[in-house]
Amino acid sequence: DLAGLSGVGRRTVASLVSHMHGAIFFTPKISRGYELKQFKADLKQVMQFAGIDGQQVVLLLEDYQFVHPTFLEMINSLLSSGEIPGLYALEELEALLSPLKNQASEDVFTGPVYNYFTYRT
Repeated sequence: DLAGLSGVGRRTVASLVSHMHGAIFFTPKISRGYELKQFKADLKQVMQFAGIDGQQVVLLLEDYQFVHPTFLEMINSLLSSGEIPGLYALEELEALLSPLKNQASEDVFTGPVYNYFTYRT
């Protein structure tokens, strides 16, 4: 959590620190017409990096990027539970989780693979 006025270098510091720690730095590219569909696609990409690929990810969201009230609700859900209800369709989820089955058993994770995915995110 970085606080400060706009233009004081929060993005630069977050990018630098994530690079120093070998993490992927991700921030949505907000443009005209950026809606819920694009935000969900960005979140899916971030969750793919963290939950499936096992990468450390720094997700930087700034106040101006919350162009729709649902964005904040989705991020709250992600932070509190590691998941965003309704983000994936059932077919999407099955394809997404299949590579994790072996990894979960190697890590001696007991329980549904989806829980392992949310644990990793």
